[in-house]
Amino acid sequence: MRVRTDGGAWQSHGIVHWLLEAPGELAGGAPPDGVDPRDEWSSDWVAACKTTVPMRRPLLLLVLLSACATDVAVDGPADHDEPADFEPAPADGKADGVPATFNPNDVIGDDVFIAATAMDVADVQAFFEHTPYGTRSWLASAQIDGVSAAQAVVDAARGEGIHPLMLVARMQVESSLVSKTVAPSQYRQDKALGCGCPDGGGCSASYRGLDKQLVCGAKVLRTWYDASIDGSGEWRKDHAKRTLDPKTVTPATHATASLYAYTPWVLQGSGGTWLVWNVTKKYLRHAEDSGLIH
Repeated sequence: MRVRTDGGAWQSHGIVHWLLEAPGELAGGAPPDGVDPRDEWSSDWVAACKTTVPMRRPLLLLVLLSACATDVAVDGPADHDEPADFEPAPADGKADGVPATFNPNDVIGDDVFIAATAMDVADVQAFFEHTPYGTRSWLASAQIDGVSAAQAVVDAARGEGIHPLMLVARMQVESSLVSKTVAPSQYRQDKALGCGCPDGGGCSASYRGLDKQLVCGAKVLRTWYDASIDGSGEWRKDHAKRTLDPKTVTPATHATASLYAYTPWVLQGSGGTWLVWNVTKKYLRHAEDSGLIH
């Protein structure tokens, strides 16, 4: 799921929410808070949807949403191509803070989500050297503006107060970067965490590049976590909300709310937040078994 944020305010799925929740505004009024049609990569999409939806015809709206939503999100991350990530993690596998079996309401615990000091640079580097895939990731040798990828991950995570593996797992879910043994294309690196890069569009220059993606992703995850705590977020703990599947989810933790704000899909067994849970669980278990969690 590609996400854009300017201070944590905008997400690509917001346009679909606009279509579903405020159809009267499509007649020519201003969009609601959280949808900015002035963005160069969203304006054409909004205009097309606004001019082709007879709002008095719900069935046609549903058909249009099915077509338009393909530019907002897909059944799985567009650049995810690691089959091993779709193999269910063992139900009896140890991974503190992540439920043993998938529960869409309780994807990850708050304590592990904000454990910013649980791994240092050496730990993340060791993770890249020996990944859960039994290979050495290209990230083990990657340099970003003169610092290692491991250093960039830890700096971004600690800057926002989240666990470094939240970013490592997100890189894998969005772009399969961790499982790659050779450097992928610059295009894939530029949108590593899908932050500022809507599906079907290019990345905003402000968020292009692995270093900027890590900072952006960390900021978005923490922003929506905090928004669940203070009650300002659309997704928040103990508040039922529909995903784009659509499924009704009531987050049991602030961390779970943040994950759905980033990726508002369940897609059990095929992508969405299920894939985030599956990859994160495998990564935490691997890091724990390797003695990398402190």
